[in-house]
Amino acid sequence: MTSITSIFSLTVNDTSRWYFFLIRFTIPLILAAVLWSSPDVHWWTVGFVVISVLDFVGGIVQFLWQPKLLDYRFAVARDSVYALAFYCSNLFNPHVSALILVPPVLAEIFVLFGAHIFFKAVLVEVVLLTVRMTTVHRVYHALHPGWALLIGAASLIMGLLGLVITVLEELQAKKVRNQEGLKDTLTEMLAESLSPSGIDQQFLQQESFSRMLDELCDDTCQSKGRELGKHLAQVIATKQAASHLLTSREIEVLLLMSEKKSYGQIARHLQVSEGTVRAHAASIMRKAGVHSRDELVEWGRSNRLISSSDIRSETCLDSENLIHS
Repeated sequence: MTSITSIFSLTVNDTSRWYFFLIRFTIPLILAAVLWSSPDVHWWTVGFVVISVLDFVGGIVQFLWQPKLLDYRFAVARDSVYALAFYCSNLFNPHVSALILVPPVLAEIFVLFGAHIFFKAVLVEVVLLTVRMTTVHRVYHALHPGWALLIGAASLIMGLLGLVITVLEELQAKKVRNQEGLKDTLTEMLAESLSPSGIDQQFLQQESFSRMLDELCDDTCQSKGRELGKHLAQVIATKQAASHLLTSREIEVLLLMSEKKSYGQIARHLQVSEGTVRAHAASIMRKAGVHSRDELVEWGRSNRLISSSDIRSETCLDSENLIHS
């Protein structure tokens, strides 16, 4: 199974991040339980509890305020140090399971680095367990097979937890990819079918419309589809109402004005007098309720009578002609 370090670049609401913090939270809980229940606990166990709690709280605060600066790999490294330090400090203590912090670290490793690194960490755990049982047997002449069973069961459970989180995150990533593909497909389909109505690609990429498509792809329900359909119908109706205000010749003049052509150029293009062009322009402005050419072009664009992409293309062509001239 591949590594999924990319899961921590998702949104704040991503559940896998909270799963990761829940796993980390088990470390101070385990240390607190050891401190509470063990009759022979050294002072450094108290230090471990305090440090792990401060570390966990600090990680939560940083996650809420500056999540991009939070290094999860460094967090796993710190937890590994806590587990090894606790192991070394209790290596000769028969009343405390020295490897009790290792299973949560194994789950963190599985989530962050994948199954391959997890199994390598399990081998290290087996070595540490062997050293621990051998040491206790030599010092106290006692052997506790229950330790091995307990640590093995805990490691298995944590490994399965890491696997579940990994699978859930892969399913979520696949869902996001499918939603993005569906959005692109819908955008292309709408652009092709609605282009005769004056709705171009740039309109479909506007923030408000793009947000509606995101909501539709995320929650494919009839209400979202009806809302999107009503929005498109309103845009088309607005365009048709504006186009009915103008004659075909006035629309032609408006399009040529949007290309930044002078009245003389428009007159030559249409093979009419410049006075006729000015009369058409005045009529269009009166119907649109504007007082300048710029306002008129903006009115035509907002009512879908002028394609924004056509204006941009024409502007680029004018710039190129100016450079070549």
